[in-house]
Amino acid sequence: MSVSEATLKALKQLGLTEYETQAYLALVDGGQMAASDVSAKSKVPFSRIYDVLGRLEEKQFIQVQKGRPSMYVAKSPSEVIRLIRLDWEERLKESSALVVEELQPLFERETKQTPRDVWVIHGRASILAKAMEMLDGAKETVLLSLPSFDLSDQDVDTVVERVLYVRANVRILTSSINDALKSLIPERFEVRTRERVFGAGLVVDDKFTLIMLAGGEDNEEFLGIYSSHNVFAAMAKSYFESLWKDSHTI
Repeated sequence: MSVSEATLKALKQLGLTEYETQAYLALVDGGQMAASDVSAKSKVPFSRIYDVLGRLEEKQFIQVQKGRPSMYVAKSPSEVIRLIRLDWEERLKESSALVVEELQPLFERETKQTPRDVWVIHGRASILAKAMEMLDGAKETVLLSLPSFDLSDQDVDTVVERVLYVRANVRILTSSINDALKSLIPERFEVRTRERVFGAGLVVDDKFTLIMLAGGEDNEEFLGIYSSHNVFAAMAKSYFESLWKDSHTI
């Protein structure tokens, strides 16, 4: 069975060893088989095949029909991915709850003892994660500037989706907005456009500020500045207000 290198790598990232990958692919291609047939088709040594098939069953990639001999059949790839996603989400939920419950109070206590007002954030993913955290914690006001307000960019898509559910007072400044999104924007939101909006900025509750300073094709080239200082937020808000005055209501 000929499979691309990208798919082989993806199966490895999903937790399969080389032997497990070979055995699973053999079953996907060959249908129901006995262990000896799986070994012959996959080139997995017979001395290892039962151990390999047992791990595949534990990882929910295959099913076993007990008998003499036992027969093995692959689960469909779509079912496997769905099961893995559910398992990962449950484990992530449990682990996240434990980490936040125990470590967040320690972090907040340390932050109060050694105040840090400004952080430099490296990488698109880290900047996006901070933006999500800020939007989730917004209580009063959100000022958001984006070069475009649409769903064509994966990162912008994530920010747009999250900000639509914010219950605080929201003002959005952008150079363009997707027509399909206009009907989704809550009436209480204020949205304006201007000819150019450089970069992205976020100010929450007149206290927390996030600004993307630079970017390139490599995600790690993105650089952000995050601040929890009122003065920094006041400066960012003042700049936002100056652009806001020179903008147009949609």
